[in-house]
Amino acid sequence: MEEFFKELMADALGKNPEELSEILGEPDKICDIFVQRIYMDDSMKHFEWGVSVIRFHGDELIESETYAVFHSWKLARKYANRLKEFFSEQGYETHLKGEVGE
Repeated sequence: MEEFFKELMADALGKNPEELSEILGEPDKICDIFVQRIYMDDSMKHFEWGVSVIRFHGDELIESETYAVFHSWKLARKYANRLKEFFSEQGYETHLKGEVGE
């Protein structure tokens, strides 16, 4: 096993990041969906729930935007799950992040 690891590392040193991504099977299209608090005042006592999307195609940032703001955490989470389904259907490796609970 140790010999295999040494060969793998030696081979990796001769490759550029794009070649390594292909070898390691990294996805070309990635979408991260965040549910997070958006504070509405400087005292940080009043907040709402934002659902934001960050999409990459390779190393290029395609989109970084807050899609919606909700008063209810449950609605924000439900919307985020629907976005996850949508972007997964579009061929993105999609992840829910932030305050999504279980």
